[in-house]
Amino acid sequence: MRKTTRKKIAPIVITVLVIAYIAPLMAIVLGTMGLWSGGETVNVMFPLLCWLIVGGAVIAGALKALRERLREIDRGEEEDASQY
Repeated sequence: MRKTTRKKIAPIVITVLVIAYIAPLMAIVLGTMGLWSGGETVNVMFPLLCWLIVGGAVIAGALKALRERLREIDRGEEEDASQY
């Protein structure tokens, strides 16, 4: 196994764990929004929608950070920081 391949395992595992934690929460929120589609629960919809947007932002951010980290590993930039 190449040295860069070993360094890629941890970021991938952490990203998968974050997505595995957030995605079910988002699914629960979506299910809850579907159950409370009546007119009286409009006040509840806004916080749930905000929670859904934040969850999506967390997943998108985790995937973006993973992509950047894998590029850094491929270019060998992680060794540059150890010089300081």
